[in-house]
Amino acid sequence: MRNKLHRAFGLLALLTLCACMTNMPHDDAAARLAPAMDTSTSDLPSFGAPNPIRFSRSNQSLAEDFMALSFVLESGRQIPRISRFEGPITVAPAPSAPPALEGELSHLLTRLRTEAGIAISATAYRTNSPAKITIEALPSERIAAAVPQAACFVVPNASTWQEFIRQRGRVTSDWASLTTRSRAAIFLPADASLQEMRDCLHEELGQALGPLNDLYDLTDSVFNDDNFHAVLTTTDMMFLRIFNDPSLQSGMGQADVAARLPAILGRINPTGGVVSSINLANRDNRAWSNAIGRALGPNMPEGQRLEHAQAALNIAQRSNMRDARLGFSYYALGRIALARDPDRAAAAFASAQDIYQRLPNTDVQRAHIAMQIGALALARGDMTAALLQSTIALPIARRSENAHLLASLSMLRATALEGLGRGSEAQRSRLEAYAWGRYGFADRSLMQIRLGEIANLAPNATQAARN
Repeated sequence: MRNKLHRAFGLLALLTLCACMTNMPHDDAAARLAPAMDTSTSDLPSFGAPNPIRFSRSNQSLAEDFMALSFVLESGRQIPRISRFEGPITVAPAPSAPPALEGELSHLLTRLRTEAGIAISATAYRTNSPAKITIEALPSERIAAAVPQAACFVVPNASTWQEFIRQRGRVTSDWASLTTRSRAAIFLPADASLQEMRDCLHEELGQALGPLNDLYDLTDSVFNDDNFHAVLTTTDMMFLRIFNDPSLQSGMGQADVAARLPAILGRINPTGGVVSSINLANRDNRAWSNAIGRALGPNMPEGQRLEHAQAALNIAQRSNMRDARLGFSYYALGRIALARDPDRAAAAFASAQDIYQRLPNTDVQRAHIAMQIGALALARGDMTAALLQSTIALPIARRSENAHLLASLSMLRATALEGLGRGSEAQRSRLEAYAWGRYGFADRSLMQIRLGEIANLAPNATQAARN
């Protein structure tokens, strides 16, 4: 399940910084940022062939993460056995799916076959003989009415929305009760941007084919509610390859799977070293998860969200967390503090950046933080520092296929370049921001607001150019 609340938190947090700034030339910036551009889904920019961030994982860490992902649900409930699809898998988009999504699906299925070794293919949508996995696009309001915290989700033993509604709450829709997966339905928001639909497709198809849990301490995976990663990573493909390895089968319990993992990993990741005993202890800190969930939750006054973010940080520190949860605690605190206290936010982002720099496989996290640090630099008129942050983060955003981050960073770069008097370079970056914005935002007005707010962070571009 892709968490709607955390996603919205990521999209809109910078706007709170804009709201607290004064004396900014909003009208002038908005006028500069209004090229006449088509925002339809035709002829959108493409990321091309996958260029993922380099895989570097030990087999020991893969084994322990795999077990933690495979035998616990997101709610914290234990799963007694693994379940999976056995044999070739077919996937069919319903007629409601937008045409642009078919290209994303084809691209993803190719990756699943080549990187994860899964026998999976697209097929025609048929109601009388459904594919093993169906994909249906629905208005986001309908999804929210059924599962309030979900931007999208996947359910077992269903092929249509009507079937899901009929059997909701029954044991047949409970993942933990399954021995074998026979059918599943993925529900995506039809009124979202192409990136949001694609991100949902990656996460929900990944869970339909593999583990069902999310872990906040994973740094290189979409199986993580922090939503830093937009598409399935090389580590995720490794998890899926393990989950669907012929040495495993549906119905196996924890002990049997753990016993077979060393041989599986030795075969598919021969440079990853030896797996010693696997620590099967529950890694979830429920107090921290609850605090961070409240901090990012809906319908809560900003002051209370800030209190919960600080509580999550306090729990992480008291619990001696040294993993990504500590970094995310600082990051969440920084995002929420932006509106009231930019200095506190800047300190939190600096702490988050320092923690992530000491953890492996955190390029994507550091790119997101660079965006925040660069925006704060822009707000105080330090165009050189803002430009540096965009230079660091843009290549990572491209490799991780995050069009929303690409658009935001490109506009950050354009505004910094303009402030430094480099107008022609600024225009190129501005056009790139709008090109990626068409992919990353649901409509032109939202894109204009987001990118215009970033440009309006600069207190006075003309004055900055003279300094």
